[in-house]
Amino acid sequence: MATPERSTLLSKTRPLNRFALSLVLVLPYVAALSSSVTLGATCGVERWSVKTGTDPDAGLINMGATTNTTIASLTALPAPRPIPLSNRVRPTETTVFSITATLTVYKREDDSDYHLVIADSSGNTMITEIADPACVGAGSPLLSGIQNARAQFDARLRATTSFKTANVTITVTGVGFFDFKHGQTGVAPNAIELHPLLDISFGQAAPPTACVSSTGPGIPPPATVTSGVDGFHASWYGQSGYQSLCPGAVSSAVVAYYNSGSRGWVSGKLGEVAYLGTWNPVPGQDKPSDLGGDGTNGSPSTDWPRYNRVAVQPGDYVGPGQIGWFEFTVQAPALPGRYVLAIRPLIEGSEWMEDYGVFWYVTVLRSDGSSP
Repeated sequence: MATPERSTLLSKTRPLNRFALSLVLVLPYVAALSSSVTLGATCGVERWSVKTGTDPDAGLINMGATTNTTIASLTALPAPRPIPLSNRVRPTETTVFSITATLTVYKREDDSDYHLVIADSSGNTMITEIADPACVGAGSPLLSGIQNARAQFDARLRATTSFKTANVTITVTGVGFFDFKHGQTGVAPNAIELHPLLDISFGQAAPPTACVSSTGPGIPPPATVTSGVDGFHASWYGQSGYQSLCPGAVSSAVVAYYNSGSRGWVSGKLGEVAYLGTWNPVPGQDKPSDLGGDGTNGSPSTDWPRYNRVAVQPGDYVGPGQIGWFEFTVQAPALPGRYVLAIRPLIEGSEWMEDYGVFWYVTVLRSDGSSP
């Protein structure tokens, strides 16, 4: 019987004997337990002055007027080439826009920004971001607005390092911004964003529909696994459950692999770092998947390391006899049906490890919630 799943980075590795009895209980909830606490803000770098209003052109932003617009209008704008690193693209990046749309998913990024994906009724999406005020220079004309938006969001929702679903109508007001594409979840075709947001107001939750996404029970690890095999080796060690998702829904998944070899997996070191790669028969070895990717080669943007690498090892080092909990994000395609993602562990730049026939299944429901 095929075993499912795989992931990106669940942060910790554990000795086998500590988790053999508890993995089944823990796996379905792992994604929800990502910490939202930071001891100090970790701020970004790329176009950071433009994002926070500390760039030389910040005084050109028309703070006295707000332009009402739509996702479709902004995403139809031509993307600048090249994108200036520390100056603004006029008039888009000197304009304050306001959009009413549906907040679909949100999370806290590594640079401490809140990443909010908004969508319209036609399925167009774009990213809006709320900066951490601690990362904004005191002289920024945007600081008070950023503080306001952050407080408004925190009063309603709690952002963590894993995506959460909101499905609520919001009106967001913020400065136009062109980002670089790097596989962001919800990225617009031209990578336009509202960044930073200066105001956010919440409406009512979207009208309930008959379609409700769900995740099945976790799949337990085997009773015994091989260990100490010479070289690089990995044994499947359980995973979270298969998903039934509404069209367009985003969900996290976890799959565990036990390091059954004699060599450790070392993060960031070619020839020693462990990944989960796409495999046969669907989508095929190193082929893009309909369920996730980095936004390149026709794959959706769901924060995978690459279009054909579903997840990278959790933590800096996964030693022999330890478990790597790989976490990744999938997004349901628009058309109802049953979708398959075959995965296999590998040491990047060296070799594929054991093929246990691991599959990740996603059933995309009809709009009325029925199975296809």
